[in-house]
Amino acid sequence: MSKKLKFIICLIIILAIIGTIFGSLAIYRFFTFQKIFKKIDENVSKENYYMKTTLTNGEEKPITEALYKDGIGKNIASNGVYTWVKNETAYMVDEASKKIYALDINNIENSIILVSSDMFVSAIPGYYENIFGRILLACNLNISIKTGKLGEEKCYIIKSKEKNSNKIVWVSKDRKNPIRAELELKNGEKIVYEYEIKFNTVKIKDIELPDISEYEIVH
Repeated sequence: MSKKLKFIICLIIILAIIGTIFGSLAIYRFFTFQKIFKKIDENVSKENYYMKTTLTNGEEKPITEALYKDGIGKNIASNGVYTWVKNETAYMVDEASKKIYALDINNIENSIILVSSDMFVSAIPGYYENIFGRILLACNLNISIKTGKLGEEKCYIIKSKEKNSNKIVWVSKDRKNPIRAELELKNGEKIVYEYEIKFNTVKIKDIELPDISEYEIVH
């Protein structure tokens, strides 16, 4: 057997081993993501959740609270002003000044602050992808997933490298909900999100609008 043929055979074997390792890793990652997404689907179908988000950016630590029940969403900012949405109707409500602002739900900027049934999973990469997109996610070398701990809680740790930032998300291994996310921008700025999520705790009185007959309505 010539040296050239031996080299080709060795190269094929090496490539086959690399392909097998990469393929096995991609399969593991795909089924791990699917396990997370399956539990998320169950939580989304409950149509009732509360999420408290603490954002740390330097010395600032604003807190927002999102509440959702049966198609009605409420997002309370740290200053007490909140957005409210039901079907095609959305408002920003300032109870302190008795003002209510009509919002266009088709405006992308508004949609970010309007609570939906699945807002609590927006931190997890790939959830909104179809099956083909999730396969690509599992094969993407810029995304990694491993198990670890955050404090005493066992987690999936998902790391992703994007054009302008690096992101790490900790997902509860038991509950499959995001509990922490870190975003590191290319300029060195670091933003931390901490999540507290509960299901089936929101009541109608928590999300109903006040009597707005005496409010100034701003369009």
